[in-house]
Amino acid sequence: MRLRELREERNLSQQDVANAIKTSQTNIGRWEKKLNEPTANFLIQLANFFECSIDYLVGREDDFGNITIQNENTAPALTEQERLWLEKYRKLDYGNKLSVNGYIDAQLDYQEKHKNWKL
Repeated sequence: MRLRELREERNLSQQDVANAIKTSQTNIGRWEKKLNEPTANFLIQLANFFECSIDYLVGREDDFGNITIQNENTAPALTEQERLWLEKYRKLDYGNKLSVNGYIDAQLDYQEKHKNWKL
């Protein structure tokens, strides 16, 4: 949750935020330390107070509105090399993307057929 970050950006104390949403400073502190989680009602009040979405407040959305859902099936973050490859791939026109995809498919097929071979 970005509660502490948002509060500190605005030079607010925990008590200031608590007063604004009608809760205790202790609750704000426990939420910031991730000892407790605010109820849905308090999440709405916090989002309204900080003028952001609940998704942004809880860290599911970045500044550009991109939502990230974390679960056990979420792919790991891209490595720097993977990020560079993706940037290059996105610059290709449609025909070249088809060629790259064909090459990748062929390499994966080859790898699968020869995965038990020892070098």
